[in-house]
Amino acid sequence: MTNTSDPHQDGAEIHLSPDEAVVLFELLSRWCDSKAIHAHSPDSKCFESTAECAVLHNVLASLEKQLVAPFEEDYNQMVEEARRRLADLWNHLTLKG
Repeated sequence: MTNTSDPHQDGAEIHLSPDEAVVLFELLSRWCDSKAIHAHSPDSKCFESTAECAVLHNVLASLEKQLVAPFEEDYNQMVEEARRRLADLWNHLTLKG
């Protein structure tokens, strides 16, 4: 029996806007695509554990199950528009700011 009140058993539910979901899906898809020759992805120095990669793959799998947009004919345009709408939320070229 699992004790759900155990503070060491935290879970999280994250809500993403449609724009955020599409942009994150596209980023993780690009990073995880082993067939993409020219796609840039973080190298092994970015990760302290394979668990971190597993989590990112699980997030991608969850998005794949939920999103319809990647199957739309105008998906690439949708991604570009979403990126444009979200771009002003972050003014730095790296995650560190």
